[in-house]
Amino acid sequence: MPCHLLHSWYEEVSKGCSVPMLHMGECVANKLKEAKLKPLEAGSPLRIAVLATDSGGFYQDKLQKEGFEVILPDKATMEHAIIPSIEAIRRKDIEGAQNLLRIVLQVLLVRAVNIITLASDDVRKILPHNDPLLKKCVDPLDSLARSTVKLAQSAIKCSQ
Repeated sequence: MPCHLLHSWYEEVSKGCSVPMLHMGECVANKLKEAKLKPLEAGSPLRIAVLATDSGGFYQDKLQKEGFEVILPDKATMEHAIIPSIEAIRRKDIEGAQNLLRIVLQVLLVRAVNIITLASDDVRKILPHNDPLLKKCVDPLDSLARSTVKLAQSAIKCSQ
């Protein structure tokens, strides 16, 4: 289910589904575990920021269950940078949106997070694909797609 908002109803939807249904939060957690990241501060857990504008709470739950410390943007960052960035993109002010999002990512990185989960369709495509800050981000839809391919490949191997 490649939709952040619909994942709020993942449990209900997946119960009635006849095929395996992957959870984006689990896919992100698995990707981060496979990456074997090291904490930025000695003795602290891996810190993962979740940048969401709506129902990103399921990411927080899944990541915390896997032992990650989840960092969320504070209220001021939401009000003065994230929401204005999204408003700028809707006004077609690409440069303004990009500058504000870069500030948000830097604010989160200063808080010693290992990686930032771009858990909102509104922010996923603001920066150009070659922006260096994206190297510190994970795209949940990419994680979901890669997990789907792995699942399909394993099903093919099992059926042969």
